[in-house]
Amino acid sequence: MTLTNCGMKSRPRLVVLALLALLPLAAAGCRQKMADQPYYRPLEQSDFFPDQRASRPLERGTIHRGQYLESDPLMTGLTADEWGLSYQYAVPAKVDVVPGKADPTMSGEEKIRRAVGAPRYDQRQSGQPKVFVEEFPFEITQDHLKRGQERYTIFCAVCHGPLGNGQGKIWERGYLTPTSFHTQKVTPTEVTVSNPQGLGISRGYSLWGNNIPMDQVPVGYIFEVITKGYGGMPSYSAQIPPADRWKIIAYVRTLQYTQRAPAGGKK
Repeated sequence: MTLTNCGMKSRPRLVVLALLALLPLAAAGCRQKMADQPYYRPLEQSDFFPDQRASRPLERGTIHRGQYLESDPLMTGLTADEWGLSYQYAVPAKVDVVPGKADPTMSGEEKIRRAVGAPRYDQRQSGQPKVFVEEFPFEITQDHLKRGQERYTIFCAVCHGPLGNGQGKIWERGYLTPTSFHTQKVTPTEVTVSNPQGLGISRGYSLWGNNIPMDQVPVGYIFEVITKGYGGMPSYSAQIPPADRWKIIAYVRTLQYTQRAPAGGKK
């Protein structure tokens, strides 16, 4: 009697287990073909496209969600007009056109195309085109300056020095001499460095025949140099986000102002 009752009670359980075992098969039968559609692996060859690349390049102007538009001065340091030229001419990374040294057979349009984004004009002069923005793309606060000081200490001071005079620890060990941000020595013990442009004169602008002190160059130009590098200075676009680059520039401006601020705090 006991054995019979146990058998009757276990039979429903067996039925349930059998049904559970059949569920995956039933679900597989209901799947649509699009669940198993063919696809290409990254960098796989494809006969569908003329260039045979399965991984398609992004269309120009494509941005990811939350990304700033590339036309925003926050991302470029360029004015709207200059950015329009860079987009129009697809400027190469290397600037190889210098006034007085360019190929005389080169057309005017070709000169512009290769020089877009270069410090080719003295923006202080009335009527000169504006290449770089002259104002920060956002209001600078005390917190921004603190952040700029922190980032400057990490990334910049090793070459440019804590005071921005171009005499950091790497320079002391024989590296190329960075440009000073000041037109005068900031300490009595500062080493005198031979500079054909003069102390604190922008090398980028001097290349174009414009001797402009670093405390008078547009902030957008400094952003350009941090982003793309110049001379012995590498690009820091991968290490420093755009917003932090602007905060570093704000701190550099603070360093410059401390060396020429009038006594007593009066302007």
